[in-house]
Amino acid sequence: MSWPRTLSGRLVLILVVSLVLAQALTFAFVFAERGLAMRGTMVDYLAADVASSVAMLDRLPVAERAGWLEKLQRPNYRLRLGATGEATASAGELAQSVATALSQSLSQPVAIVGAREPGVELRFALHLRDGAPVAVDVMQPRLRISPWLAAALGLQLLLLAGGCWVAVRQATRPLAQLAAAARALKPGQPAASLPQDGPREVAEATQAFEQMRQRIAEHLEERVEMLGAISHDLQTPITRMRLRADLLPDDSLRDKLLADLVQMQHLVEMGLAYARTSQAIEEPEVPTDLAALLQSIVADYEDAGQAVHWLGGPTATARTRPRALHRAAGNLIDNALKFAGAAEVDLQRQSGAVVLRVMDRGPGIPPGDRAKVTRPFYRVEGSRNPVTGGTGLGLAIVQRLLVHCRGELVLAPREGGGLVASIRIPL
Repeated sequence: MSWPRTLSGRLVLILVVSLVLAQALTFAFVFAERGLAMRGTMVDYLAADVASSVAMLDRLPVAERAGWLEKLQRPNYRLRLGATGEATASAGELAQSVATALSQSLSQPVAIVGAREPGVELRFALHLRDGAPVAVDVMQPRLRISPWLAAALGLQLLLLAGGCWVAVRQATRPLAQLAAAARALKPGQPAASLPQDGPREVAEATQAFEQMRQRIAEHLEERVEMLGAISHDLQTPITRMRLRADLLPDDSLRDKLLADLVQMQHLVEMGLAYARTSQAIEEPEVPTDLAALLQSIVADYEDAGQAVHWLGGPTATARTRPRALHRAAGNLIDNALKFAGAAEVDLQRQSGAVVLRVMDRGPGIPPGDRAKVTRPFYRVEGSRNPVTGGTGLGLAIVQRLLVHCRGELVLAPREGGGLVASIRIPL
């Protein structure tokens, strides 16, 4: 079953259709029972009513009888003077019952005649006292339904459908809350606890989800702490190795070892920086002038002689963690300088958000790798300068910092070549 798409919609549809079918079956039984009761009542009262009408025709002069036929007509039968047709041998149980009742009321034999007119269900033949033939046409009984019955049925179905919707909503709401909590689960970002109330099954599922979320957070925190500890402990042996390399008599070998140690030191520093990103959550969120923040960052790079240019942008204030955002924007600028030699920075407004953009004219990132470069230690082979290299932690650090800044990192190709690294912050 592909429609409706939601579980609550499917449950409501199944329950409502089942209730409608059950109600329809119940009303069918009720209507059938009312039809049988109406036929029984018709047999009891028809004989007495026809006997009264025949008695009136007996007392009327022959010339006046035809004029009284319309006055004696009833909704369920009518009288006709003249030939009645031939009697039939095949008659149903109802016809036999009506004929017997008429014979007893009129004290004369009553024949059953085959009715061939539309709307006439039964026809009986009898005679007046002077021998004049009379036909009694019994109409097809119509089951009359009260006008308020349809309204009552519609109201009942609405109440049943509303009750089903409320019951299904109560049963499926915890599933929607769990799905929303799972989508909102991000590394290093605290999440509001789900209410552990309601039915026992719902409370147990919510408790299990909270335990799973806690274990994931502890595992991620343990990995970050382990990375920080290893990076910190590596600094001492690297320093000793650099001191010993300085004592080597072979200049060529000494330079090669020192270059390797510099790369190791850079990797250790980046590992420590990645481990310290979890401390960004300790910084309070404050209203921040994003344009002023970016201008100050660009000014620092320009003072250091770096090719970083501010392209301008509107004034925008957002509630964020400024030091963490400063580090994230700085890392993006460092990446642009490392792989392109220059960077351009601007600020743009979008619907409900402001976008900080760092653009370069470097080799860019292939589309298949843009979702992977934010993973720790992931490096795009062949897409970066082999001289500068890279640790694979720069964008991973930016990603973790932006989790605490309510920001989102978006990587896109730049028109004419290069990369546009954008930080989208909701206003």
